[in-house]
Amino acid sequence: MISRRIALVIAALTMGAGVLLIVDRGGLIAWAGLIIGGVLFLKNYFRPSAWDLSLSLGMGAALIAAWVGTFYYVISTWESGEVVELTIDIREGTHTARLWVLDMEATPLVYYDADPVEADFLLAGEPVEFSRGGQVSTRIPVATRIEDLAEDEGHKILQAMQAKYGERNSAAVVYYLLLGQPRDRVSLVARLIEADR
Repeated sequence: MISRRIALVIAALTMGAGVLLIVDRGGLIAWAGLIIGGVLFLKNYFRPSAWDLSLSLGMGAALIAAWVGTFYYVISTWESGEVVELTIDIREGTHTARLWVLDMEATPLVYYDADPVEADFLLAGEPVEFSRGGQVSTRIPVATRIEDLAEDEGHKILQAMQAKYGERNSAAVVYYLLLGQPRDRVSLVARLIEADR
């Protein structure tokens, strides 16, 4: 009897985690958690068996492993290309983002899915610390929301990103498809102008 209750709790937690992830970011793994958790809960409640606890534990562990494994694959793939650090001092504290960089017209350009507060900071052109290849400099971001880019400029940036990072771009597709994207993020590109210009 206790194992049935534990199996029901695990199934409910799996379903609940799926719902929370869907609300926060979406992604196929979140939907799988909702569906698998719901099916397990119904099965455990209406048709209990001796295998319910093992099945619930196994499916919950498989979903966690899928999420962690996908996240590890994506981050390790992204980190295999040139990555720069952008340090932003906002009122909530200092935030450092690791981003891909392009050299567009002799000026570094970064793509960033930023937290709304960080996006506002970058869009306002507040100074940031830019670290590349061990060299640190202060830069002024000239940021534009992705949806505000001219179509030809967007294509130019995507082509440059594909030329520089190649197959690593496929990790972004995997990330957004399986893990989703936090719903509050603001996608932008920022040219980083030297502060003393």
